[in-house]
Amino acid sequence: MVTKVCPTTLCVGSEGNPGYTERIAELENAFKAAWQANCPDFQDTVNYGRSEPGTANPTLATNWVAQQFGCLAFTIEMPFKDNAQHPDAAVGWNGERSKRLGASVLQPLLATL
Repeated sequence: MVTKVCPTTLCVGSEGNPGYTERIAELENAFKAAWQANCPDFQDTVNYGRSEPGTANPTLATNWVAQQFGCLAFTIEMPFKDNAQHPDAAVGWNGERSKRLGASVLQPLLATL
């Protein structure tokens, strides 16, 4: 098994699910745009690419929740050592940056709701 190392923050959606709709796509886009406006550490340019329709792994929590409840669901990834787009030579990616990333998700959630 190959493990991908994430050099930045990103979201992985549920576009490969059979129940993925235009409504969910619009919610994803609104959420990501609001998060980018609120958090310099979040971006949506570097990512793993979109899954083709019908190719989602239904055992992954994001896919299962999105399919089961017909809702927006993401896997959020963050850097292991540092954010390649906003490096911090003094501390790299640390617990404090993780806390700020977690706190920053509240504004896009509110905006999307």
